[in-house]
Amino acid sequence: MTVVSTGTLLYFGMGTLLFFFWAYGIYAFVRDCRRTYIPGLRRLLARRREQTDERDREQERDEKEKQLY
Repeated sequence: MTVVSTGTLLYFGMGTLLFFFWAYGIYAFVRDCRRTYIPGLRRLLARRREQTDERDREQERDEKEKQLY
């Protein structure tokens, strides 16, 4: 039977602890992306699409007015 030194236990214990925080950091990043960044990006794209549609409608209205005169 071998005796495990304190340094070895400390080394693997700290590695396990660092792995836990690393894995939690990845989880937190994915959670933040899903709850914050993706909905914000969708709102931004929808707002741009609405502005483009409004601009197109305005151009069509201007063209129709020009054709009437």
